[in-house]
Amino acid sequence: MLLFVYGTLKQGGKYHAYLEEANLVSEHASAKGSLYDTGLGYPAFSLAGSDDVVGEVYDIPDVLWPALDFLEDCVGDESDLYEKKTLTVQTENGTLEAVVYLARQQDLLKTKISSGNWEIVYA
Repeated sequence: MLLFVYGTLKQGGKYHAYLEEANLVSEHASAKGSLYDTGLGYPAFSLAGSDDVVGEVYDIPDVLWPALDFLEDCVGDESDLYEKKTLTVQTENGTLEAVVYLARQQDLLKTKISSGNWEIVYA
């Protein structure tokens, strides 16, 4: 299954090591929505908006999903910070369907990042 990453899981990000066993499918990808700085050292993605959120796409082996869900606080509890949705993602080779972790808690959406790009300096 494919995963679109837009923050600390991107290359150079502090949690990129979680993707060591994943295969990079697209280094230049984007999805429609809005990106926010949470003020907590990581971004949050919302479908409300029409910006191009910049990221990468990885093919994730089944064995990695539980660790990623735990990292993203998406384990199926009411208090989860994120939820998984499948989106259409644009890549240099066309469109793909990929899972993305979206903000479930609206208080994560602190400061909009108008460029749609969570720069590595944040990570």
